[in-house]
Amino acid sequence: MFRVLITISVFLIGITAGLMLSSDKFESLSAQEMQQRIVDERDFAIQKAVEDGDYHCCIEPPCTMCFMEANEWNNYTVGTCACDDLIAQGKEACPQCQRGLGLNGEGATCDSNL
Repeated sequence: MFRVLITISVFLIGITAGLMLSSDKFESLSAQEMQQRIVDERDFAIQKAVEDGDYHCCIEPPCTMCFMEANEWNNYTVGTCACDDLIAQGKEACPQCQRGLGLNGEGATCDSNL
């Protein structure tokens, strides 16, 4: 029993040490690595918002504009998106979604199940 506890403890210490080494401090990263980490974390946060039901985007991958800034397309609530709902109502989606849908500013009035 004691041997099992030691084995588990050593395993957990190894995992913890590995995680600490792999999560470099942001300040020590190069500018390119910083940018990539920001993009990765933003994309992860958007996926969580989608899973939580707070992000109703009409393009895939989802737009980032609505997540990063309060605007008329997310009812001025950062971290949310209502473009899919707006399209369903016959209104325009955000500019990033319009580009993603190939509408070039013409306004999205297509089916919201894209």
